[in-house]
Amino acid sequence: MNVKEFINVVLISEIKKIQQEHGHHYLSFGLISQGIEFLGACIDNHEFHAGGKSRTRFNKAIKELFPNDYHQYVKRRTVPFDLYSNLRCGLLHIVVPGSDIELIQESEISDFGNHLEKKEIRNRIRLVLVSQQLMSDFEDACIEIIRRINNNLINN
Repeated sequence: MNVKEFINVVLISEIKKIQQEHGHHYLSFGLISQGIEFLGACIDNHEFHAGGKSRTRFNKAIKELFPNDYHQYVKRRTVPFDLYSNLRCGLLHIVVPGSDIELIQESEISDFGNHLEKKEIRNRIRLVLVSQQLMSDFEDACIEIIRRINNNLINN
């Protein structure tokens, strides 16, 4: 399977199926987080399996491929809602996000807030992430990587 096929089959179709058809919204956050780091590996200038690049790759993908509303959440430990630390690391290391993030699905918006909204939840200000919106933005980022590959803008 080449990179474009991997993106289409695994990162878009399979994660979407896990989330939308099987209703595993929580699990989709971890898979999307891994996928964001993969997209960052596609656009950096390092060996694909280079070590020690997780944060830079994750943040590069967010800054280059996601809407501007995400960009304020990629500063290293300078904001309480750092997506790398709170989303990616929390979910990939211990299967729960950092305490500054609230993971929900669209059916919970009226109770918890909109995607990327900061809201007090359980006596703490948290950044709300809605699984379906994150998946939509992630899919757009995946499509952008495919576009760059097709236009020979990526050769990593």
